[in-house]
Amino acid sequence: MIKIDQEIIWLIRGSQRKMVFLNLPKEPFMPNRLRKELNGKLSISLSLREVSRHLRDLEKKKLIRCLNSDDPYNKLYILIEKGIKIRKKIEMFEKTNKGS
Repeated sequence: MIKIDQEIIWLIRGSQRKMVFLNLPKEPFMPNRLRKELNGKLSISLSLREVSRHLRDLEKKKLIRCLNSDDPYNKLYILIEKGIKIRKKIEMFEKTNKGS
């Protein structure tokens, strides 16, 4: 059985937040590039403001890190170890609960 962390519950509760988190690239990324990829890949329509808000929330939870927080416009984010572990747990949780 998978232990459900508070971060996992928080991520699963927000469908957009979960979608953004599960589709974060492994290499450093900028919000606008992520938005374009998500909107094209998942056939959804997220604004840059929505993506940036989700990224700030993920950073507050220490799942990602901003590499250049001093830059007000061109933020560069990266998924960190805690985020990688949480993502693996969510993927395992979703696989085991697919038939439920």
